[in-house]
Amino acid sequence: MHIMYVDESGDDGFLSNNSYLPGQTPTKFYIRTGLVIHDWKWKNINTSINNFKFSKRIPGDIELHATEILSGRKRGYDKNTGKRKSIPNWYGINYPERKDRFELLSEICSMVSQLDISIINIAIDKSKINQNVNNFERMPKEKSWEMLIERYNLFLNNAADKIGIIISDAIEMNLEKEHREFAKAIYTTSLHVKESHFVESILFEPSDSSNLLQIADIVSFAFQRQLNLLDDRLYQKIEQKLFTWNSKIEGCGFKIWPE
Repeated sequence: MHIMYVDESGDDGFLSNNSYLPGQTPTKFYIRTGLVIHDWKWKNINTSINNFKFSKRIPGDIELHATEILSGRKRGYDKNTGKRKSIPNWYGINYPERKDRFELLSEICSMVSQLDISIINIAIDKSKINQNVNNFERMPKEKSWEMLIERYNLFLNNAADKIGIIISDAIEMNLEKEHREFAKAIYTTSLHVKESHFVESILFEPSDSSNLLQIADIVSFAFQRQLNLLDDRLYQKIEQKLFTWNSKIEGCGFKIWPE
């Protein structure tokens, strides 16, 4: 059985004038990324991630989370005023220089390139979505789910073991809503999933309990930097792991919509 670990990056907000700028929010692209492994390879992959953490002396309770690594900050409280403020996190304390934290992200991506995984990435270009149609604001999340499961299904259809499940980071405040969006992608909107090879229920797990979800976060962040910040340094490390079909990556392992 295959497992696809899913995370997202960027945001699903819109600008009425479509004047999206690199490094500003809302971002031009909304990203949803799937990391596909076979279940019998999970132990070796998980061990490789743990070995990497150990080599960097990263404590077991510290997540590999891209924005936390690069920012080196977390939300805390001022004991004197009781007000929230930004304080250094583990990465900010142990890697005080931003360039060193980016290098750590680069090393994680290099480690990912050695894992026995396949990557499927969906990028929604919000600047090309017609904001005059009904419910346009739901399209980034709904269309990204639709296109991700289509390509996961294609991956499974061409694999020896054609059964799969999906595990997503539990980042939504309303998981029931996320379930509905996932179900709609399967039963209502997708025209290309004629015979489903994956279990039709999605599992939501917190990323702090899953190394693979943490890696999905890093990978999704790499695509986010490539598309929204025009910085492909991390992407170049993982590009080779993109799912290919008939020697094609575009439209298969890497899909941008609308075209």
